[in-house]
Amino acid sequence: MRKPQIKFLKIFLLLSLFSGLSYSQNSTLSPYSRFGIGDLTFKGFAYQRGMAGLSLGYTNPSTINVGNPASYAYDSIMVMEIGVNSEALFSRQNDVSTSGLNADLNSLAMAFPIVKNKLGFSFGIIPFSSTGYNIVSESKIDTLNQISDINYLYKGTGGYTKYYLGAGVKITKSLSFGVNANYLFGNVINQRKEEFTNSIFFNTNYQDELSLSDFYFEYGINWKHSLKNDKSIAIGLTASPSQNISGERNILWLNYKKGATGFDVIKDTVFLSLENQGEVVMPASYGLGFCISKLNKWNYGADVKIQNWSEYESFGVKDNLNNSFSISAGGSYVPNNLISSKYASRIEYRFGAYFNKSYLNLNNNGDLNDVGVCLGVGLPIKRNFQSKVNCSLQFGKRGTLSNNLVREQYIRLSIGLTFNEVWFIKKKYD
Repeated sequence: MRKPQIKFLKIFLLLSLFSGLSYSQNSTLSPYSRFGIGDLTFKGFAYQRGMAGLSLGYTNPSTINVGNPASYAYDSIMVMEIGVNSEALFSRQNDVSTSGLNADLNSLAMAFPIVKNKLGFSFGIIPFSSTGYNIVSESKIDTLNQISDINYLYKGTGGYTKYYLGAGVKITKSLSFGVNANYLFGNVINQRKEEFTNSIFFNTNYQDELSLSDFYFEYGINWKHSLKNDKSIAIGLTASPSQNISGERNILWLNYKKGATGFDVIKDTVFLSLENQGEVVMPASYGLGFCISKLNKWNYGADVKIQNWSEYESFGVKDNLNNSFSISAGGSYVPNNLISSKYASRIEYRFGAYFNKSYLNLNNNGDLNDVGVCLGVGLPIKRNFQSKVNCSLQFGKRGTLSNNLVREQYIRLSIGLTFNEVWFIKKKYD
């Protein structure tokens, strides 16, 4: 292994240790993360987010495209991706408005060719879903001829992450096939409390913890045809069949009172179930996309994805979820990719828009859609246009004010570093 590759791998391993700690934190503040498996968080690396997640037909040897593992077959240099995301979320329900800020280390991945432009390999750690909500509601209750105020507290924390190991190979000059083996792990704790203001009543605390730890697989095909003047057209297809994910569930339900010192004093345990083994049914998903590009100049494309969330099941219990659907379109443009040109001309400008039909069905409202637009830039590092600092902004909204639901508006900033092997090689000449 050459010295630049060894240095590359050392940096990756060091960052992996740091990222393992970061993924234990929540990456969402949305009350909608309370349902299903939480908010599905990964929408691509920072460079892809500027193009609304364009991935299914996209191939670029100087970037990593986890969205379609068949793209690894086009690898010709070693690449590493690091991503950090932040979000400003503004929520409204009826006349009540809230806001919050959140940030997290989003992704870390590496890819390199085994045989240049024929067989490629990639691995990394990326988020899968996140749960992070804290909801309080008030009511009155008449029990034993006593009128008391009661507070309902709903809180959720945690999320799921995946390590992936993928490979892509060219079957013919134009056709490639790839697979990602994903190891999904993590835990989510959902908690529900009922607290009375009248001290004669006991409060209740119900806590449900679900841990997942298992493999699942994703497959991809890419067909790419060369046109005149360094142009090409590509079509990508991805699929992940319905798969069972092994997990463990712990449930604790108890009665308690607030002590004089502020700590909870437990009266009794209503129900306790520990280390209950079971499975979560991960629904099948499919994607189709295309991309038209000119080498080192521009890319334009669109993706369509569906997932059969009506199949979702957790420990034998179905959830009231709809099948999801998403469509996105985006592209990028570089005014002048020559190293001798001015720096501003070598910046890659990106744009995109998306529409996601959510799997949520709340209060008989199945229109909790997510829509938004994206802008991004790829800033070359020094004189090497392939290694870049990638920045993207997303402006979007999700949900509705109808039927006592929540409307969310958000601004997401993603910053990523794309390093390639060339960046680590010392120049022999100035």
